[in-house]
Amino acid sequence: MRITILALLTATLAACASVAPKPSSTALAPADRSSLITAESIAHDLGGIWSNARQYSAASPALKVPPSVDGDWLDLQHARFVRVIAPAIGDTVLYLEWRKADASGDITRQRIWSFHRRDGELRMDFYAFVDGAPYAGKSNDPSAFETLDTSQLRGYGPACALRFTPTDAGWRGEITASECTLTAQSGRKMGIDARIERIGNALHYQESGRLESGAYAFRVPPTRPYVFERE
Repeated sequence: MRITILALLTATLAACASVAPKPSSTALAPADRSSLITAESIAHDLGGIWSNARQYSAASPALKVPPSVDGDWLDLQHARFVRVIAPAIGDTVLYLEWRKADASGDITRQRIWSFHRRDGELRMDFYAFVDGAPYAGKSNDPSAFETLDTSQLRGYGPACALRFTPTDAGWRGEITASECTLTAQSGRKMGIDARIERIGNALHYQESGRLESGAYAFRVPPTRPYVFERE
């Protein structure tokens, strides 16, 4: 009798061991992780005023030199990201205006970012202005962009749209030079590397353009990304 009971117990344990555990209902396959972020959530995360003042203050004096293509440098940037109404561009559109040092500094960058889903991925088209002067300082008036259309912008094409994915620390949007190639106004062909990353409460930003010769056309900034924090 004792042998029979032991035999039954052994058989039961073996059967249990052979059944694979069911996956957790809360686990997401890698392909489904993109659903954790949306155009709305990214626009909300980016909206506001940012500065890399802490990064700049801690940087070596050797880096605080005028920007150049070949040398290493870091400058102080004041960045404003504003959700705007621009129906001809998209449903979720941001205007970004960067200024040198602070809110009263010279404008160093004006861009339009448009977020959308394409083929199941969250993508971001980015545009430069043909003439940004009419929109300078209009970040406090989102309706000023209502008549903006693509004829007033320089787009970079669908292949250059940044691809956004969630990360353990936030999210990342990036594109590589192997995917994004374009012809600049100068007529030079180049590939674009760009990365925007939310890591905790900080926003990391870096981009560069590499010519067919392998030389850089620009690097912003060269060897380490801007690290922005909210003002």
